[in-house]
Amino acid sequence: MDIKLEKGKTVSNHVTAITSKSYVHRLLIAAALCKDKVSIRSNILSRDMEATIRVINALGGLISVERIPKEDSDEKDYLFTVARSLFEGAAMKQERGDSDPVILDCGESGSTARFILPVAPLFADSVTVTGSGKLPERPMGPLCDVLRSAGVSVSSDHLPITLSGKPGAGDYRIAGNVSSQFITGLLFMLPFLDGKSSLGIEGRLESAPYVDMTVDVLEKFGVSFETAGLCYYPNSRDAGSGDDAIVINAEGDWSNAAYIMSIASLGCGSGFEDITIEGLNPESIQGDREITGLLEKFGVSIRRSGDGLCCKYRVCGNPYRSIDADCSQIPDLVPALSVLAAYNDGDSIFRNVERLRIKECDRIDAVTEMLSEAGVKVDITRNEGHENMIVHGKGMNRPVEKTITIDSRNDHRIAMAAAAIAFAEKVPVVIKDAMAVNKSYPGFYDVIEQLGMNHVMM
Repeated sequence: MDIKLEKGKTVSNHVTAITSKSYVHRLLIAAALCKDKVSIRSNILSRDMEATIRVINALGGLISVERIPKEDSDEKDYLFTVARSLFEGAAMKQERGDSDPVILDCGESGSTARFILPVAPLFADSVTVTGSGKLPERPMGPLCDVLRSAGVSVSSDHLPITLSGKPGAGDYRIAGNVSSQFITGLLFMLPFLDGKSSLGIEGRLESAPYVDMTVDVLEKFGVSFETAGLCYYPNSRDAGSGDDAIVINAEGDWSNAAYIMSIASLGCGSGFEDITIEGLNPESIQGDREITGLLEKFGVSIRRSGDGLCCKYRVCGNPYRSIDADCSQIPDLVPALSVLAAYNDGDSIFRNVERLRIKECDRIDAVTEMLSEAGVKVDITRNEGHENMIVHGKGMNRPVEKTITIDSRNDHRIAMAAAAIAFAEKVPVVIKDAMAVNKSYPGFYDVIEQLGMNHVMM
């Protein structure tokens, strides 16, 4: 579905950050590997979260979803309760003599697929992992190669992938510059192998904060790791006591908040003077909290008040300085950063962006096309396997004179970046496949309508 964005009237300049889907994915899988009864509280239910819940239930776990009221509010949160672990589900199947093949539909969620591929063979004799949209085109080969070396039969390097055979203990290796999601999936598997095992990361580890997030989540459930350089050694495999009931409040999502902060900067002065965002943890492991420092480099004012989950960020002022940033650890910020760069005077450089080519779409091409529609030139340079993006900013005072049409390529990050452009320009912006935002940010267009951007379905 396409959506047309046009300037309207600001109703509120206050936004509550949505729950981090990156944390929820990890919490759901770790909880399904835990003996304790665990509930996870979230203020959204995105398509990607639904995918992870769906595959855990298909694999033998049981996660229920219910709506519960928020304190001092008419709104409701979601409560994801793991009523049956994957181990309990496997035991029930064994008692029934059930060895039927299992189908795991990951939808369009790359995180779900890459996290579950190493875990699934632990709980099913034969399992096929499938996906839709662009997911079957996204690379899985390096992860599949590790599983093959662990003794698992793997049918293909692209979804659908059928796996059979239990992974064995061993000392495994994987490149650190392809996908941190591969590493996360293997870290979920490693503690539950029969025997001592390790995972060594070869070369530079990119998107390292996402790996740190995985280790942090597993430690919440009693699974710890020792590290030596870039080698991980699990200390425990008994996650939970089986006696406690645990409720975890998943923290706010810095990745999606970055797009609201970009909107706050680009729309400042045309409908509101500032936007305040709450619900973000300033001490979060999430690497994308770097957005605040990057906005300040652009010349945007960021004022923080409060601590912990009560922390608030006030964003004010347009970007007026160019920046030079290494994006190897923060690839999901690049579409938002590129739009900020488009509306200042000067050339901004985003280095080491090559992995953007294997996201939900080729985000390098998508960003280049998106900014060209707004009259902004982008150059891509290559050096020793790395790619850099140079955005030649046009400033805030050279608006496009006709309706801008941007193809999101069904990528949630591109759709949200396109919405930021609508706040910077005076003309309407049409976003193709606009509902791609539901992958991570359901209700996004309702939020920006409160900020002064009307949306009309086309």
